[in-house]
Amino acid sequence: MIRQALTDIALSGILAPSADNEHVFQIEIGDASIRLWPTKTFLANPTGHRFILGLISLGAVVQNMELSADALGFKTQVKWHLKGGDGPIAQLDFYHESAPLDAELAKAIPVRHTNRRMYSGPSLSKHEVSSLNAEIKGADGSQLLWLNGKQRRSALGMVWRAESERFLREELHDEIFSSIRFDLAWTDPAEYALPPGALEIEYPVRPIFKALRHWSLMRGLNWLGVHHLIGLRAGWLPCWQAPALAILTTTQRPESGAIAIGSAFQRVWLRAASLNLALQPLAASVVLPFQDTQGGASEEMKSRLTSGWQQICPGATPLMLFRIGRANRPNITASRRPLTYYQRSSD
Repeated sequence: MIRQALTDIALSGILAPSADNEHVFQIEIGDASIRLWPTKTFLANPTGHRFILGLISLGAVVQNMELSADALGFKTQVKWHLKGGDGPIAQLDFYHESAPLDAELAKAIPVRHTNRRMYSGPSLSKHEVSSLNAEIKGADGSQLLWLNGKQRRSALGMVWRAESERFLREELHDEIFSSIRFDLAWTDPAEYALPPGALEIEYPVRPIFKALRHWSLMRGLNWLGVHHLIGLRAGWLPCWQAPALAILTTTQRPESGAIAIGSAFQRVWLRAASLNLALQPLAASVVLPFQDTQGGASEEMKSRLTSGWQQICPGATPLMLFRIGRANRPNITASRRPLTYYQRSSD
């Protein structure tokens, strides 16, 4: 019985969001525990924006497992090991409870997805906002800030600049297009990486976007300012049109804060799913300042983003920006590899 429960808990973890639909861990299922081992790729780059995104994803993964365990009648004790080494990055120990806890958020785990469509109104109701805010309570050092007025206008400008930068710099450009499965048709799903249909790109623009994966073409078009137009469509326009734009910040160090943000963000996302709200994370403007490699975002851009966010949330570090509203279900949603792909044999 407990073995099947642990399998179900592990499966719920795999359904958590991940950068480019690729998880950074392997799962080891014990007698009454689950251990998460970091992949070699994740360990090879223990700094920078990709590392921060990986930690946010790990926070969401563990949150899913805790919620699933609650629904199955198990109490969870989590131990994090973030100092590196050869051991697991997290261990979850499970203890049987007398009765299952509230399973409302756990029920939303299989239906949560990124929705990249354009959103529509009306504005979020007081009940919806308060329900989403309630999911942040108890998250160490985390705060959910709804962006309105001058703050929203400033955030929109930073989103536009960050998304434009991703097409202006070769390393960032490769990061985007290497995660898209152009070997698939626009109507095909994918178990790993991103199926092109999930991007919700307008039909007439699809051939052009596919051609832009070639850096030689993109570099030439950037001389004409095309990256600004792409950034406008990819970031500014969807955020401008959305009924709500919000940011999650932390007062902790970015590494430890990223895990707490991932956990809090997952609860917010699951609550949004239970309220039939569409949501899309757009993290570039908040995580690009953490990039520590040459050839990526310029130092000027990173400085402008950092100072811009500090004016909006002084004394805190923003780690996740997202838009939220109402939209039809996406045509294509990314799926996941099977559990066996992520499993690690017990020693």
